[in-house]
Amino acid sequence: MGAMLFRSAEVVSVLSAVVLLLFAKHIPVVNEVLPLAQMAGIVCFSFAIFLSLRIYKAELARIRAEE
Repeated sequence: MGAMLFRSAEVVSVLSAVVLLLFAKHIPVVNEVLPLAQMAGIVCFSFAIFLSLRIYKAELARIRAEE
């Protein structure tokens, strides 16, 4: 079995940010000023890209090691 592709601290920090943004969405004063739902979507999409690139890098290293 290979190394873990992500650290738990990374996942916890991203999930905390998303939960905080979604919680702040329900505060009327903050929600009027900032597009919080869109910001949460951008954070999630960015983290998905980050994890995808990390998986790609790990797979590429595995393939090169087999050669």
